[in-house]
Amino acid sequence: MSPPFKPKEEDLRQVVELQVRESGGVEPSGLEGDVKKGLFPAEIEPEQIIELTELLTGQDVGMDVLKLGKILGIGIDETTRLLNASQILGFTKIHDGCIWLSDRGTELNSLPRSEKRHLLRERLSLVEPFRTAIEIAGQVKSLESSKVTDILSLKELRWAEDDELNDLLVHDILVDWAIFTGLLEYDGKTDRFTLIS
Repeated sequence: MSPPFKPKEEDLRQVVELQVRESGGVEPSGLEGDVKKGLFPAEIEPEQIIELTELLTGQDVGMDVLKLGKILGIGIDETTRLLNASQILGFTKIHDGCIWLSDRGTELNSLPRSEKRHLLRERLSLVEPFRTAIEIAGQVKSLESSKVTDILSLKELRWAEDDELNDLLVHDILVDWAIFTGLLEYDGKTDRFTLIS
C-alpha cells in the first residue's frame, strides 16, 4: 500500500497565495486547512475531477484560478473546492502561481473509464472521510455516515461547525464518491453503507 498523500508545504503556500491574489485579496480560510488535514471538500463531483484533468492535458502553460473557473463555468468558491480536491488526490500541482497537471493526473487521463474509477478509489482511501468509513465498514456489517462524522469530530476533523450540516456534508461526499468509485455500497432504503467485498 502506498504511503498517504501529503502535499508539499511550498505547494500549499502557493495555492493560498494564488487564491488570495485571484479572489481580490480575500483569503479563502478553508482551503489551506482542508489540504493540510486531508479533508476531502464537499460539493465536488467525480466528473469534475476528470474534466479538470482533461482540461489541463497538453497545456504548455499553467492555468490561473479565474481562467479555470470561467472555462468550467463555475464560481471562485467551487473552483477553490475543485482545486483543493484535485490537490488532495494528487492530480494537480501549483507551480509559479499556476495550476498544472501532475504525473498522477496524466496517468488518470490515459486510463479507460473503468480504470479511472480504480485510481480514484485508490486515492480516496487515503483521505477523510473515506479512510475512516472504510475502517468502520471493515469492522461492522454496515454503517451510517453519522458514525463517521462522530469519530472524525473526536479528532477535530469537521466540514462544518453545525453538527447537522456536518453530518449532511459527509453523507453527501460518501454517496457521491463511494458509489462512483465502488469504494462502498450504499442502500438508500436503510441509508447505510457497506464495504464492497
